[in-house]
Amino acid sequence: MNLEADLVVVGFGAAGAAAALTAARAGASVIIIEKQPANRHLSSTRLSGGLIMTANDVGATTYLDACSGGMIPTEINQIWAERALNLQDWLAGFDIGSVVMAGGWHPKLPGFEAVEVVAPLPEGVDASTLDIELPAPGELTFKGKIPFGNGQLLHDLLVARVANQANIQVFYDCAAERLIQTDGRVSGVEANGTDGALHLSARKGVILTCGGFEQDQEMILNYLKAYPVYFYGSKANTGDGIRMAQAVGADLWHMNQMIGRAVARFRHEDGTETTFSVSLNPPGYVIVDKYGQRFANEYLQAVSKANFYFELLTYDADRLEYPRIPSFWIFDSRRLQARPLAHAGLGYYPWSADNLAEIDLGWIKQGATVEEAVAAAGCSDPAMAARTVAEYNAACGAGQDPLGRPASSLVPIDQGPFYCIPVYPGGATTNGGPRRDARARVLDPYKQPIPGLFAAGELGGPIGLLYPSPGSNLSEALVFGAIAAETALSD
Repeated sequence: MNLEADLVVVGFGAAGAAAALTAARAGASVIIIEKQPANRHLSSTRLSGGLIMTANDVGATTYLDACSGGMIPTEINQIWAERALNLQDWLAGFDIGSVVMAGGWHPKLPGFEAVEVVAPLPEGVDASTLDIELPAPGELTFKGKIPFGNGQLLHDLLVARVANQANIQVFYDCAAERLIQTDGRVSGVEANGTDGALHLSARKGVILTCGGFEQDQEMILNYLKAYPVYFYGSKANTGDGIRMAQAVGADLWHMNQMIGRAVARFRHEDGTETTFSVSLNPPGYVIVDKYGQRFANEYLQAVSKANFYFELLTYDADRLEYPRIPSFWIFDSRRLQARPLAHAGLGYYPWSADNLAEIDLGWIKQGATVEEAVAAAGCSDPAMAARTVAEYNAACGAGQDPLGRPASSLVPIDQGPFYCIPVYPGGATTNGGPRRDARARVLDPYKQPIPGLFAAGELGGPIGLLYPSPGSNLSEALVFGAIAAETALSD
């Protein structure tokens, strides 16, 4: 089947929706193709926390520069910051309300105060009626629960807005296979859908918004910093956009970067495995390496999850191994009873509210003593782990932790039974992909734009060394999705 539109958008998350809505509002026709079927459309947006980073001052450019670790040109961070200033207004232009929830993650970096984090609001909810206590810098990211859930809400709002646009067609269960070039310009996409092969012609260009490579083990081995690394994000993100862009000459950048954190991974009775985002918040826990020793301030994982991930990547040149992969999360009945330990995201395994089902499954190892629990979880030196917990409990009594945890987080591990879960480096998404410029144009190795090809979202998004704040990926997706459409229509 042959179809034609002004723009073809590959991938239907926040970036794809922003590109399509921006183009449609300008009067352009758009075809969106989405790899997943409509009834299993689990994009990174839908599986996310649903928060969006915005800015209250252009000083956010300085902050984004500092977070990037030199990997992202200032002109890209500048346009991101400028657009983030008006991102709530942009959302409101599509009848999506929002409310400020928090700030950035790194108060030690310049420009931190210029960043804010907003949550989208359901239809008909007035932000002025909500009572939200904002956290202070250095505190836990949120004082309470996000008022309206996670990424499902933003997903639903964006999908509904796209559905209301007569000049946007969406094809689900339709996988892009390769880009079409005509006289050196990307002019369309070859895809495979439920009705067979599709030849999609794009008069103004193709926008790739089809995610990263978190489900491609070969790319993970070749590009990321350690192994194994496990992801709980969209299972559709297998590096398709990277390969298609490479095939037409795209350069790649920051392929070794990801939005990382500590995760757990468990095997089901049928042999399949699921990766879980874990809630490493107080009360009462420590994390030890394979040999039972603490190695970092675990509170980092509670305050800014994407920081503690770096602590897990250490390689021991003497032992010739990663001594912190896996590490072991040790806690007691106080923490077990406080709240669910993990979640796997919408559409995957529903973690129990009291954590008891996961004990029955054997995922959470239990023991009458710390030594017994960590031995069951696979720690190489359970006796050392038990001594480490005893030392931690003594630090709790003294109110001072040698690794720098704040006194408020020093809750002893002393209420048996005791529990242990192996944790690994992992996360939601990768950051690397086709190099692009501030106008969302995909670049070749000589930093020249590839005519007709644009990208937005986690596929080569401008997030480098540090994740700036909750919702940074969705902020970037919305900002550069819109920019990609504007650039394509103006070229």
